[in-house]
Amino acid sequence: MNMLTRVVAAAVGVIAGAGFGVCPAPAVAADCKPGDCVTPGAGDAVRQPIPYIYIGVSKYPCGALQSRQVDRTEVALSVSNRSRVPLILYWRTTLGSRDSARALPPGSSVSYTSYRGHAWEVASSTGTCLSQFVITDDSTRAVITYS
Repeated sequence: MNMLTRVVAAAVGVIAGAGFGVCPAPAVAADCKPGDCVTPGAGDAVRQPIPYIYIGVSKYPCGALQSRQVDRTEVALSVSNRSRVPLILYWRTTLGSRDSARALPPGSSVSYTSYRGHAWEVASSTGTCLSQFVITDDSTRAVITYS
């Protein structure tokens, strides 16, 4: 990745509020997941770009995640597939099962009205879970972008 790309990626992360940015201070840098951080010098750990941008959601590893309704606050959810492979978006019900499958071809986006506490899953075209997200308790807008 060239320097211009790194600067742009870092700027996007700051604007998005997640997904890119700077790891904690060196004393806390051990909290970075393996492979997420590199130390370019002067004790500053810089987070490498990761394959998604998200706002207003918490990311979870694949598992038996289920939706819950925190309150009746509607949240505008936007999911974009900027990758080169087709994806499938699922809503996870309150029982934890997949529902409302939506194909996301490369370059496509979809918008939903969802609620705080609702869980969503992004899967490969074969149905293998890639990651899960829950709309945070204080969200009024949520964005998930795979790239």
